[in-house]
Amino acid sequence: MSSTGASEAVNATRMELLNTRRKVKLAQHGHSLLKEKMDALIIEFYQAIDEAKRSRQEAYAILEEAYRELAEAKLAVGARRMREIALAAPEAVSLHPSVYNIMGVKVPILHLEVHEENNIFYGFETTSPALDGAVAKFRKAIESVITMAERFATLQKLAYEINRTKRRVNALSHIVIPRLESTAQFIELTLQEQERENFTKLKHIKGKLEKEAQEPTSSAH
Repeated sequence: MSSTGASEAVNATRMELLNTRRKVKLAQHGHSLLKEKMDALIIEFYQAIDEAKRSRQEAYAILEEAYRELAEAKLAVGARRMREIALAAPEAVSLHPSVYNIMGVKVPILHLEVHEENNIFYGFETTSPALDGAVAKFRKAIESVITMAERFATLQKLAYEINRTKRRVNALSHIVIPRLESTAQFIELTLQEQERENFTKLKHIKGKLEKEAQEPTSSAH
């Protein structure tokens, strides 16, 4: 901040200097808290990365097994019968979303409700044990895919909050705090300059008064 710009925007008074110094301390404290929050979020983020990778591997493995079972069932009962069963399949699960708080970040939680009464929806006499295995695998796959979705949604939320917090930390570090410190320095220098000017004026007035006080004595002699 230049002296000219500061002089136009700031009243160089001791009260303003105290207020500005207080703002500097508040900004520094806020910067420290945000930095701690960002560091904690980064730790949570890397933990979430590991969990997301693990859940994706599990989901892919289960889906691979499920599709293999499905292929065997299709060979056993035929493509037409498989389509009929698929069209007749009732709602097997329901999702109930909620949120979980991580360092002030709301991340999604998906609660899976399984409808046990809809577990068996086809006749055993016209199907194959392979179909039973495929149905069981795909229901298990639903759970793993939901878990994977939660993990990746958490990653997205944490990444957004980390970037947002980082911008605020950088703004405080590179803009707000330096500007306030520059303002405080300007006010302090201005007050010092005013004190020097006042001291010079007082000294000049004192000298003038002393000179005037001596003039009558000189005239009397």
